[in-house]
Amino acid sequence: MEDHKEVAEHDHGVSSNGTKGDGRRMRKWLVVEDGTREDINEKAEAFIKNFRLQLKIQRQDSLKRFREMISRGV
Repeated sequence: MEDHKEVAEHDHGVSSNGTKGDGRRMRKWLVVEDGTREDINEKAEAFIKNFRLQLKIQRQDSLKRFREMISRGV
């Protein structure tokens, strides 16, 4: 990923901690060459797939704990 650069959208009215006067963070964009776009898309898809899997596991754990709590009569 050597062929990229980070570009700030706006730098007007930004405080020293990187936030705008109204508390919003300054946006930054990642500019990439077309050759790496597929790789980024693959990584994004893998990230989303893993994220959804983690949500599913958390939901199952939560439901299991809820059922155990109900079975104890609490």
